[in-house]
Amino acid sequence: MKSVYRVLAYLIALGVVVQAASMVYAIAGLGIWVDEGGTFDKAAFESDETLFPEVVGFMIHGMNGMMLIPLLALIFLIVSFFAKVPGGVKWAALVLLAVVVQVTLGIFGHENAIFGALHGVNALLLFSLAVTAGMRANRPATTPVSSSESERELV
Repeated sequence: MKSVYRVLAYLIALGVVVQAASMVYAIAGLGIWVDEGGTFDKAAFESDETLFPEVVGFMIHGMNGMMLIPLLALIFLIVSFFAKVPGGVKWAALVLLAVVVQVTLGIFGHENAIFGALHGVNALLLFSLAVTAGMRANRPATTPVSSSESERELV
């Protein structure tokens, strides 16, 4: 179960990388399209027409961030109860909390730009938490040594 815990943690971190890459891909494509004479307004955004090929980045970002990563984070928390990783439940809960905050900021980012900025900052936090959780799964469990055992070792 430790390996499942570790894999889930790293999959969540990889998901954050995919989020960043897909968003930058879409924004770069949008910039190129506008430079070539395209006009980006509400009508264009709501159109069923594919304005530029990189628009798929927005779709990947939305689906990955609203469905896949939250699902992975929930499974990660469930697995953490059985993985016997020291502090594993705490780290999985922190990852899930960061995911909930991330989704919330992403939704409210469409209403206020500061939430969009915090969405980017929280993504870095989420990535760090997931990588840290995955790295902690590699650590051996430490068992406390009783005082009588340590006295025997000294003799």
